[in-house]
Amino acid sequence: MQRTLLLLLLLTGLSGLSAQSVNWATDIAPILYENCTKCHRDGGLGHFSLVGYGNAFSKRYSIQEETGARRMPPWKPDPSYRQYAHENRLSEMEIQRISDWVDAGAPTGDLSQAPPDPVFTQGSSIGEPDHFLTTPFYTVTATEDEYRCFVIPNGINQVAYLRGLEAIPGNHQVVHHILIYEDITGQAQTLDEQTPDVPGYVNFGGPGVQGARLVGAWVPGAQATLLPSFMGVKLTPGADLIVQMHYPQGVTGMSDITTLNFFFTPTNQNIREVSLAPLLNHTPFSLQNGPLFIPANTSKTFHAKFTTPFNGSLISVAPHMHLIGRNITSFGVTPQGDTIPFIRINDWDFHWQGGYNFQHVQPIPSGTTLHAYATYDNTIDNPHQPSDPPEDVANGEATTDEMMLVYFAYMSYQAGDENILLDSTLLSTSVTQLAANEMIGNIIVFPNPVQQWLEVQFELSEKTNIRLHIVDQHGRMLQILNEQKDLTAGKHRQQIDVSTLPPGAYFLEIQSANAGVAGCKFVKM
Repeated sequence: MQRTLLLLLLLTGLSGLSAQSVNWATDIAPILYENCTKCHRDGGLGHFSLVGYGNAFSKRYSIQEETGARRMPPWKPDPSYRQYAHENRLSEMEIQRISDWVDAGAPTGDLSQAPPDPVFTQGSSIGEPDHFLTTPFYTVTATEDEYRCFVIPNGINQVAYLRGLEAIPGNHQVVHHILIYEDITGQAQTLDEQTPDVPGYVNFGGPGVQGARLVGAWVPGAQATLLPSFMGVKLTPGADLIVQMHYPQGVTGMSDITTLNFFFTPTNQNIREVSLAPLLNHTPFSLQNGPLFIPANTSKTFHAKFTTPFNGSLISVAPHMHLIGRNITSFGVTPQGDTIPFIRINDWDFHWQGGYNFQHVQPIPSGTTLHAYATYDNTIDNPHQPSDPPEDVANGEATTDEMMLVYFAYMSYQAGDENILLDSTLLSTSVTQLAANEMIGNIIVFPNPVQQWLEVQFELSEKTNIRLHIVDQHGRMLQILNEQKDLTAGKHRQQIDVSTLPPGAYFLEIQSANAGVAGCKFVKM
């Protein structure tokens, strides 16, 4: 009994010591600066700043509560189903560390050891844009949901490829979501001219222009990201952009000016063109058990599908529903019967939607059937139920109507697409030990990413023969370099031509005479 009590006291003491050792400077600031301050900063989407110790201290209890409940940072996809590029979610260890810090009195620690405060370009979370446009100043007069289309010349004089688009509403209370279309016909200007006293025109269900092409979108919760420098959505010089703003019911009399930041590829040569489309949707061509109608006081699950007509490569997925949507799952089934998971959201929240880039480009063979299953809860038990008592809900454009869409960003497949890395957090120049090998160590590759010549530096503990291999992310050997015999113990340096490799992530393996293998990850741009 005494030994058990002593052990409990010891464990309690160690736990208290661990909590007390957590401080803002070295433990909490890195978490907040990496995951929170993109929104919670002066001028950001969040309603307060978490930059600096004082701001974090004043919000410490809210931070503890929101992170402990997994509401912040907002991340809706199920991580056990599929992982994505630049996931904005905290690990269990980080959540516990925040809680321990608050419980310990939120100590500062040594401020000289804190990371520098993050610096953001004014109005942008990802850097200086190559081009920007603004919508006209507009005050909402409608009492219901309004879809107003502003027609804005794109202002570019040569073909450009859009690798990133960032929307910054001037008033987040006014703007629910934004769709951006390209019009090369002039039809949008004609529609706009019909109401000369009011900027833009109203159209439900799209821009109302035959042949308009979707080139970008923004929804609440979306974080701007950049595609690799050789990929982008093509923009036509001199074309008009139709910026369709959804102003939801309840914002009558409020005003907004929204800024659109454009990030282009550095060159227009050898660019992979990306397309955007809701391949899974609630039209009769896709929805298998439509129409999309949910009677009051019922729950219903709908199924949509689409079969791909060519070999494609998916870059991102973005599901879309409204208020009574509760969960959605999307996946593909190849002609060989293999299942490819795209996304699963178990607890849908209309206010936190987004597009999610895959960690690597996802090839989709021709004949693959894309599926989506979405469940809607039109009962009073739905915490997001907009009507009391519940009312019948059908497909429509209003917030209180419903939609079932799954957007994809995609391009035609080329050999090696599966190796294209979309998640820079996976990039590391540190050693990746592929197997136990005490003879090879201190491996460094540079430059990383690389375009043509890759330098590799390594150290041998004794004289041996080695052979260098290059393998892809699936373990397939792509390049075998000549065997080098009787290399002496010590440091060695080699230069490798990787210019023929497709863009993507690879491993450089070094195999020694005893069959041991060590290696390092690198990225070919």
